[in-house]
Amino acid sequence: MTRTARITLLTLIWVGLWSDVSAANVASGLLVAVCVVFVFDTPQTGHLVFRPVHLARFAVYFTYKLLESTVVVARTVVSPKGAVRTGIVAVPLVGCSDAVTTLIAHAISLTPGTLTIEVRSNPRTLFVHALDVRDVDRVQADVRALEVLAVRAFGSAEAIQGLTIDDTRAWRGR
Repeated sequence: MTRTARITLLTLIWVGLWSDVSAANVASGLLVAVCVVFVFDTPQTGHLVFRPVHLARFAVYFTYKLLESTVVVARTVVSPKGAVRTGIVAVPLVGCSDAVTTLIAHAISLTPGTLTIEVRSNPRTLFVHALDVRDVDRVQADVRALEVLAVRAFGSAEAIQGLTIDDTRAWRGR
């Protein structure tokens, strides 16, 4: 998206939030949009890739993990034992762009019982706090499956070729 398009979009959002199209709102929105775009502008690398079939697979897997983790958290809360095994797990990511890494980090944080607490860029690694860590390899495999699906849905051709192991088999029961 060009700078002009970003400025226009931000100005429209500003005016929409004020719910009043006036010269003052348009001018102040334009001023804020210009400042935001020029102060926080990031270099654009590559173009957005969108593969609908793989996006649907990502959405189905994410929904499944969301439901599964909700049940685990509910079971943990009502369990009389109180034996909660929390932990922080480092999960290396392979071939993810910044946007795909952000998507994965937010998807993890949206599922109950997990939270992305840190993202390192060199080497690209997510540090995930999990409520139920009985098996570190299982947590890493779950994040890896999410990564594979996200890269297939939004990653570049080079990123897809960099996926050496398709860990989506883990949630297909294979």
